[in-house]
Amino acid sequence: MKYTTKFFLVALMTVITVSMSARPMSRSFAIVVDKNTYENCRSSIDNYSQAVKLEGLNTFIIIDRWDCPDSIKAELKRLYDNNNLEGAVMIGDVPVPMIRNAQHLTTAFKMDQKRAWNESSIPSDRFYDDFDLKFEYLKRDTTNKLYFYYNLKPDGPQHITCDIYSARIKAPLVQGKTKYQLINEYLEKVVREKKAQRSLGAVTYFAGHGYNSDCMVARADERLSLTEQFPYLLKADGKLNYIDYTYDNYVKYRLMAELAKEEIGLAILHHHGSEDRQYFNGSPITSNTSEWLELAKKFFRGKIRRADDTTASKNYYMKEYGVPESWVSNAFDPKIMEKDSLSDMAVDASLPDMKGYVSNARMIIFDACYNGSFHMDDYISGHYIFNPGRTMVVKGNSVNTLQDTWTNQLMGLLDLGVCAGNWAKGQMTLESHLIGDPTYHFISSRPDLKNINEAMVNEKSNEKFWRKAMKDSNADYKALAMKMLYQAGKISTDELLQIQKEETRGVVRLEAFTLINKSYDKNLIPSIKLGLQDSYELQRRMACISASNSLSPELLDLIVSLYVQPGVSKRVEFQLKSALDNYPAEAALAAIDKALSGKDYEWYKSKMEEKKRFEYTYERRADDYKELMNPSGKVKEKRFTISALRNSTSTANLDILFQFFKESKDNDLKVQLAEAFGWYTQSWKRDEIIKFCQEQSKVETNDSVKNELTRTINRLTN
Repeated sequence: MKYTTKFFLVALMTVITVSMSARPMSRSFAIVVDKNTYENCRSSIDNYSQAVKLEGLNTFIIIDRWDCPDSIKAELKRLYDNNNLEGAVMIGDVPVPMIRNAQHLTTAFKMDQKRAWNESSIPSDRFYDDFDLKFEYLKRDTTNKLYFYYNLKPDGPQHITCDIYSARIKAPLVQGKTKYQLINEYLEKVVREKKAQRSLGAVTYFAGHGYNSDCMVARADERLSLTEQFPYLLKADGKLNYIDYTYDNYVKYRLMAELAKEEIGLAILHHHGSEDRQYFNGSPITSNTSEWLELAKKFFRGKIRRADDTTASKNYYMKEYGVPESWVSNAFDPKIMEKDSLSDMAVDASLPDMKGYVSNARMIIFDACYNGSFHMDDYISGHYIFNPGRTMVVKGNSVNTLQDTWTNQLMGLLDLGVCAGNWAKGQMTLESHLIGDPTYHFISSRPDLKNINEAMVNEKSNEKFWRKAMKDSNADYKALAMKMLYQAGKISTDELLQIQKEETRGVVRLEAFTLINKSYDKNLIPSIKLGLQDSYELQRRMACISASNSLSPELLDLIVSLYVQPGVSKRVEFQLKSALDNYPAEAALAAIDKALSGKDYEWYKSKMEEKKRFEYTYERRADDYKELMNPSGKVKEKRFTISALRNSTSTANLDILFQFFKESKDNDLKVQLAEAFGWYTQSWKRDEIIKFCQEQSKVETNDSVKNELTRTINRLTN
C-alpha cells in the first residue's frame, strides 16, 4: 500500500497530511501534538496515525509550535469545514483552555470565581471541539504556561453541541520514566490493540461508598438497563459483574484485581474522587463489638491529631462524649499512627497504588469528581492507560461532577462498533474528557450495523436513514436514531412523548424523556409526570430533577404523593425532598397534609414529623429574603442567598428577587443575581424571567450587569 506525505505551513503550526492512495476517505482525524513531543515520539505517532487510517480515517498531524489555543482551534475548524473532520486527539503538552463564566455548562462546578484562577476555572477541551461556542481571551498563566484563560462570551451559544470529538494523551508522573517514554509505550500498545481487534465481552460496574445515596434499587435497575443496551449479556455465557463497596472493608483490592482481568471490555465506576484518589469505602462495616470499639478509638485519635490544639481537643472529646483517656493516650505513638495511616490508605485507591499496577479493562468510565484532571502534572485516571496493560481509553472529569447523571447514555453503541469518541461526543459537558485513543472501538456484534461511525458523521440530517434505524431491534441504535432526528429537527416532541408512553425498554424511554426535556414546550410537564411514575429508577430520578427545576404547580401533588410512599427508592426520595424544599411554603405544606390525610401507620406518622423540617426550611428561606431586602444587611449573607438559587431555582419569592434587582445599588450582587436567573432553563416561570431580563437589559447602564443579563437571556432562549 502506498503512502504519501505532504508538509505545509498553516498559521502558527505545521500540518502534516498523510493519505492512502488505495481508496478515498470521506472522514478525517487530527492528531495535535506539541513540537517537543513530536520530536521525541515521532515514530510512534506516525505509526498510530497509520493505524487510524487503516480503520478508514484520513489523518492530519498538527504540530503546534507557538502554544496558541486559538490557532489550534482555527486549524481544527478549517479541517472540519474542508476535510470532514470527525475528531481529534491532543498528545503531550498541548495548551489547556481554562474556561470562566461558563459554570452552567458543567453538571456541578459552582466555585466562586474570586478564588485563584487556576482553581476557579474549568479545564475544558470544549474550546477545541465545539466550534459554535465563543470565547474571549483573558491571559496566560504565569506559573503553568499551558494554562490559557478564556471567558465564555455572553452573546454566543450557552449550551454544548460538540462538532467533533476530542481526547487527551498526556502522561502522568511515573517514577523512572519520562513522559515521552510513556507516550511512546502507550501509542505502541494502541497500534497492537488495533491490529488484534476484539469484541466488547465482559462488563463490570461498581458503586462506591455514598454514591447515589447507596441506593440498591439504582444499582439493580442499572443491571437491567445494561442488559437492554448489551443484549448478549443475557445469554448463559454473558458476563456482567457488579462489585459493591460493602463486599469488603477494603474493596479496592477486589476492584483493582477485576480491572486487571483481560476479559473485561468495559468498566463503569460510580464513586467519589479527586485528582489523585478514588474514594471507595467509608468506615468498615462490622457487627463485631470489639471491632466497633477499635473503630471508635481510631476515629477519636484522628480527630485529636488533626486539631490545632491537641490537648484541648482531647479534653473536649473526653468531656462531651465520655471517651476514656486510655482510648486516645496513644494517639501520637508512632506505631499506632502508622497502623492508622495504613488503614486509611487501604480504604481508597491513590497514586501510590498505581505503582506497578497493570489494568486491562479496555475502556473505563470514571463517574467521579476530578479523576480526569489531565491538566495536573499527575492524575489518577491517566495511570490506567499509561501502564503495560491493555486499557485503551478512559472517560473522566477535570473538575467535580454531579452524581445524578445518565452516565451510560447510548453506551450500547460501543457493542455496535462505535468508537469511544463518537459515543462520548453527544454526552460531553464542560468537565468531561476522554483520556487515550478516541478512535478505539470494539468489533460490532451486528455485521449489518458496522458503519454507524460513518453514519453519525455523514448521515446527520438523513431522515430516511434514521427513520429506518428507529425500527431496529437494538435499543440504543433506536435511541441514537431518535437523537439524530431530534438534532436535525425531524422528530416532534409529540412523537417522542408517545415513545415515552409506549416503549417497553427503559433506556429508550429515558432517551425520549431526555430529548423532550431539551424543548420547553407543551410536552415538558406531561413528560415529567410520566417519568416520575416510570418503572425505571434512573428515569424516575431524572424526572425528579426536572420537576425540581420546573417547580410547576401541576407537579406538586404528584411529587408529595410519591415522597410519602413507603416504596420510594432512596435517591428518588432525596430528589423529591429537594424539590419540595423549593416550592412555596403554603402550597407545599397543604399538599403534604392532603397526601397524609387519613393515613395512620407509623410510616406516615414519621412523614408528618418530617413536615416540621420543611416548615423550618421555609421559615429560614423567608428570613433570608427579609435580609436580602434589608439595606443594612450583610453583603456576605446576600451573596449566599443569591448563590443558593443556582441549585434551587426557587420561584417562591421571584417578586422579591425582581424588586431587589431593580433597587440594588450593588452591581456585584446584580451580576450574581442575573447569572442565577440563567439557571431557570426549565422553570415554569422561565418566560417571566426572560421578559424581566430583557426589560432590565434595555435600561441597565453597568456593562458587567448588562453582559450577564445578555448571557442569561441567551441561556434561557436558545
